Amino acid sequence: MNEAPWPPGQDGKALGQRLAVELTRAVVKAEKRLGGTLDRRELARRLNVSTSSLYAYLNGTTLPGTGVFDALLAALGVPGPEAGRLATLRDEADAARRLRPTAVRTYARQTSAAFSVPRQLPLSNPVFVGRDAELARLDVLQRRSEGPATGRAVVALLEGTAGVGKTALALHWAHRAQACFPDGQLYVNLRGFGDDSIMDPGEALHGFLQALGVTPAAVPADVTVASGLLRTLLAGRRVLLVLDNARSPDQVRPLLPTDHGCVAVVTSRNRLDGLVVREGAQRIALDVLPRYAARTLLERQVGAERLALEPREADELVDLCARLPLALSVAAARAAAAPAGSVGAWVRELRGARAPLDLFGVQDADVDLRTVFHGSYALLPPPVARLFRLLGCHPGPEIDATACAGLIGATDPPIALLDTLTAAHLVRQHTPGRYTLHDLLRLYAAELLDGGPPQERRDGTERLLRHYLDTARLADHHLEPWRPTPGGAPRPTAAQPPIGDHAAATGWFETELSSLQAVIALAAATLGLESYAWRLADACAVHLRRSGRRAQRAAVHALARDAADRAGDRAARATATRRLADALSRLNRTREALDLLHEALRTCRDLGDEEGVREVRLSLVRVYDSYGDPRRALPHARLALAMAERTGDPLALADGLTSVAQQWERLGEHTLALDHARRALDLYTRLGHLDGQAGILIGMGRAERGLGRPAAAIAHYEISLDLDRTLGDRYREAHALEHLGDTHAALGRGEDARALWEEALVLFEDLHHPDADPVRAKLRTPAADYPPLPASSQHSP
Repeated sequence: MNEAPWPPGQDGKALGQRLAVELTRAVVKAEKRLGGTLDRRELARRLNVSTSSLYAYLNGTTLPGTGVFDALLAALGVPGPEAGRLATLRDEADAARRLRPTAVRTYARQTSAAFSVPRQLPLSNPVFVGRDAELARLDVLQRRSEGPATGRAVVALLEGTAGVGKTALALHWAHRAQACFPDGQLYVNLRGFGDDSIMDPGEALHGFLQALGVTPAAVPADVTVASGLLRTLLAGRRVLLVLDNARSPDQVRPLLPTDHGCVAVVTSRNRLDGLVVREGAQRIALDVLPRYAARTLLERQVGAERLALEPREADELVDLCARLPLALSVAAARAAAAPAGSVGAWVRELRGARAPLDLFGVQDADVDLRTVFHGSYALLPPPVARLFRLLGCHPGPEIDATACAGLIGATDPPIALLDTLTAAHLVRQHTPGRYTLHDLLRLYAAELLDGGPPQERRDGTERLLRHYLDTARLADHHLEPWRPTPGGAPRPTAAQPPIGDHAAATGWFETELSSLQAVIALAAATLGLESYAWRLADACAVHLRRSGRRAQRAAVHALARDAADRAGDRAARATATRRLADALSRLNRTREALDLLHEALRTCRDLGDEEGVREVRLSLVRVYDSYGDPRRALPHARLALAMAERTGDPLALADGLTSVAQQWERLGEHTLALDHARRALDLYTRLGHLDGQAGILIGMGRAERGLGRPAAAIAHYEISLDLDRTLGDRYREAHALEHLGDTHAALGRGEDARALWEEALVLFEDLHHPDADPVRAKLRTPAADYPPLPASSQHSP
């Protein structure tokens, strides 16, 4: 149990008495918290010791063993940081108890007469950029160590992924602040990562004690005793300790000073929570450099004049190096040693390399990027290592915990595995539940995956695609719950994010859109998995349309079309072609859209796909309508309506009626348009089809305005506007606002009209849509020049 009474006259007795006072205070605090006297017999029973032993601990005549001491602190409810301080005090007392009186006198003589002032800091890198916020925090901690006595040393913990510049920051600050530590600076590389064997705390203590003047023969062999001696020697002095590359709290604890005046800076690739909880360490987490700092680092190493000759290539090199300081330094060193104009050549080499990490390889293992990454990966437990490798499948910039579950085939998000990766700084949790890793780590994960069984990558990729497809279909269902779904509505699982309504579905698409586009491209390029590309594109179609992402919408459907072409699936290709044409029409690429639709129409006819033909007809109506050619659009609208009347499908009927109504309205046949529109609105309303209602109400408003009935027009536009906002259809919302503004202007309400047009303009500009130009023109038009409403009129077919 490592407990014993204090020998008479031993120096450690004072420490024992101090510990007893602290324990008594802890007992008093526990009694106040419990509202009564603490039962000493019950406490002794819980600790499995005698009552007399408990009293001996509390009055300082006996030192408790570590196990009993920890149990006592837990029973008294001593909080983490305070428990750490008391545990350190117990260890010091234990070390002093074990020393013989002659040894104490020897160390006392050495302390007073032979204390050396160590200067162990290695050279710092002269090219150091950024980290202003982190340097400021270290300065604050240093000033705190100089302030009023707090009774404890300051511990700073620099954490971050491999190659992020933790050691560079620690040494840069240490050299800058060394004048604040006149009694010396100690440094040790604890070798927590890499091929070299990890340094034992005893080895580090041996080096520190010798640096402080203790002869090798006098260094205690026992780590606890040596740790106590180190603290004794540092007491009352101002010394900086840099403990570099630590793997665990246990490796660091014996090396930490305790008395006020000293500062310890610990660096680690791991998240050393134990030091924060028990020792009160101040965590400073490092991320990759900001873009400006990464560019500055290149300029200082390569030369600003040379980079000025290749500015675009320099910016691309910053991105290819993922703004990781180590990668930037290796790239800069190679570029600086090469002739002028070499930055662009090196960028092209990196861009085209099959194994880009090869180009960051150097002879020195401590700066070889792949070796540095391996030092962290090699310490992962097998399930965590598997998840890290499989993250090499994911092509997007970030991933959430549910997608990780899909990636590894788990039924629940693998939070424990992700916590381990986060603690190792191999991934970063940038918002709750969402994780990212920089591009070079993703390359390393992909390399590991490629070096293993080929099936591991393929199975992981397919699981990932299936997860995104299932979740996208679930979200798409909540965007259009009125649309019939073959096989019934999708059902959520525990491995999917909680998507239960329209808002949650829209939020999920907004968050995951960049990842969805990336996985669609991945599916399109993966032999045998191409069908995921067009199925995912279909699931994203509604959100892409409503959110007004015209270019992204076209890119996604182009990928789907290429994938269907490679897979030889003509039906899927026809659908993707039609969707691509709709997207190109919104980009005003009318001729391309028409060519694609006629191609899709031929394919659907060849396949006998009547439903496909009807859908293409409706798309042709939309394209001709956007082109301003209602006479060409109307025949296609009538054909689509006739096909729907043959099948009797109410949704197809409503869509056909809408298309015909819109073209009659364009041709000025407002009464005929309203007749078709009312029938469409009735069908959409019965189906609960909000999208259809919003669309047809715009057309009804235009027809009512054409008939000289502004009040009815405004009523239709306002209902459509409310529906568009509910649906998140920003493009149609802008048009509803514009039409409302037009009607108010025609009624002479200039101020109301301008307010509505300004709202519409903001939306169009945010969507980067050319329809913003006509609205700007209206805002520049004097109120007196607004066109009046037409006289009420009736038109016959």
